[in-house]
Amino acid sequence: MASKKRMKANTAAPSKHLFAESIFSIGQLFSLFTAFDDFVTLAMAACTQNLVTKKSWYEDEYLETIAKYKDSELRHEFPKAFASLVIEMEERFSSSAGNDVLGEFFEQHISNGRNGQYFTPFPVCQFMAIAVQENSSEKKTLRIVDPTCGSGRMLIAASKANGPGHEYYGIDIDRTCVKMTALNLFLNGVFNSEVLCANALMPDDFVIAYRVSFLPLGIFKIETKEDSRLWYLQKNSFEKGKKKSSSESIILDQTPFSERKKDDSIQLDLF
Repeated sequence: MASKKRMKANTAAPSKHLFAESIFSIGQLFSLFTAFDDFVTLAMAACTQNLVTKKSWYEDEYLETIAKYKDSELRHEFPKAFASLVIEMEERFSSSAGNDVLGEFFEQHISNGRNGQYFTPFPVCQFMAIAVQENSSEKKTLRIVDPTCGSGRMLIAASKANGPGHEYYGIDIDRTCVKMTALNLFLNGVFNSEVLCANALMPDDFVIAYRVSFLPLGIFKIETKEDSRLWYLQKNSFEKGKKKSSSESIILDQTPFSERKKDDSIQLDLF
């Protein structure tokens, strides 16, 4: 009788939330945030291989991160979580709700305890991406930037709407969000992109950046701001705006809003 019960349990349909289950399991050791952040770090390292050594370019960081789990069987949940993440993202690739599995987990289970972060819903991201596509009539390479990228779903939506032949840039002040975005872009095939950890309102700010590349394939750290293309573009955009506005005084328009013409006021150029 017991054997029949076991057979019945083994043939049950697999859970549709295996990624979440693995992260929850790992979170038993430390905290859910630690488990999630460590997972993203390990996954990024696993996506970047040195073809000479056959190891990750960030093998030392990988080993340092996984070391705290060396005495627990839960360390085996990390590769399971990565496999589940890829499967779930692939299954939801064409979904109207998007395939931002990482961002949804972060919103639902982590951010309530960490500043209450909520990201733009994917259908809204799609709508905004289509608007950008319609306004770019010229056939040229676009530079699309999200200065508060969260988990990167705005850039993913923009890539799906405009195609992979453009440049995609993300900035966020939260380092976990920056890593999420880099991993999301890589797994969605959004190459020729870069994600910067910085305050987008401070042109000289720089913590770290990640370049998502196809050749060579991987997610590569940029640890000095002078090596970051995005940092230069961000800094130059502030300098352009400063030059335009420095010679003009600010005059408040007293005309009622309903009677105003099209707004021709000076704005900061984004690249």
